[in-house]
Amino acid sequence: MTDQSDWKTIELFGAGAIDRVCAIYEISDLRVPGTKFKVKVLERSIGDFIAVPNVYLRLADGTPDYISGIAKTQIEALRDLLKRFMPSLSRVTTDDSEQFEWADPHDF
Repeated sequence: MTDQSDWKTIELFGAGAIDRVCAIYEISDLRVPGTKFKVKVLERSIGDFIAVPNVYLRLADGTPDYISGIAKTQIEALRDLLKRFMPSLSRVTTDDSEQFEWADPHDF
């Protein structure tokens, strides 16, 4: 018998997976247009956590560099994302918003 109070065991009626939003953080950084961005941390039903920003830098070919952080805890996932994402901001050479791609505001 499954624990009926655990969100991970809810019947999905054909959906593929369910994740839970644990936290949304707002990071201030002058290298980003608007001087801040958000990070959403999700607990995944498979038992780990993923941190995703609402902004990505574009690679040389114009495609977004989809960086995320993955770990066994919420804070570790946030740290993993920041460790990967923040150094990439050093590539920003001007205040050119074309270097960035933003997530749909409805996602955050």
